[in-house]
Amino acid sequence: MPVCAKAIQQPDGSLVLALDPTNKDLSTCPYVVDDGASSAWRELGNMSIENATVISMAVGGVWAVAWGFKALIKAASIYDTERE
Repeated sequence: MPVCAKAIQQPDGSLVLALDPTNKDLSTCPYVVDDGASSAWRELGNMSIENATVISMAVGGVWAVAWGFKALIKAASIYDTERE
């Protein structure tokens, strides 16, 4: 779970990143530290059916357009008789 953090300047001039778990609104944090508990695979598993449908339709559309271009190129290449 991401945690809010803020930079604190030390007496020697260096900065230290200190966690601030009291701030729950991550949009107001200057820095957000992820603890690594959420990963892309976990987020993919938590995806709703509606979002998965939209993504799969987009991927299918890209594949269909690519197949269409391949078919057009194959149809336009009338001089290439060696490749079938």
